[in-house]
Amino acid sequence: MIERSNFRVLIVDDEPDILELMEEEFNYYGYQTMTADCGNDAISKLRSHQFDIIVSDYKMPNGNGMAVLDEVNTMAAETRPDFFFVSGQADISIKDAIDAGAKKFFSKPFDLDDLIKEIEKELSSK
Repeated sequence: MIERSNFRVLIVDDEPDILELMEEEFNYYGYQTMTADCGNDAISKLRSHQFDIIVSDYKMPNGNGMAVLDEVNTMAAETRPDFFFVSGQADISIKDAIDAGAKKFFSKPFDLDDLIKEIEKELSSK
């Protein structure tokens, strides 16, 4: 069993309601969270904080999710967070997202419990 309070999650979405809902759910499960409302904000936070998991929308103004994933891919393997896409409208295929380094791609609307289960499966395999 993982100790959820040991893991930091960066949640990235330009829709305030979705951002708030995801943050509340991750906090409910005991994770430490930080949020960003666009890709550029997420990249700035990545450069100044350490995260274990990133959950990011794909299509956003001011830096899309792929820009965030590209930043993650520049990080050393031992400090690179696990990356999960959540998106309702993406200009990228699920295969392309996985090939670029995302662990999984969830299409909106999605079940938050399923997302968290998938994240925990990934964390448990380390």
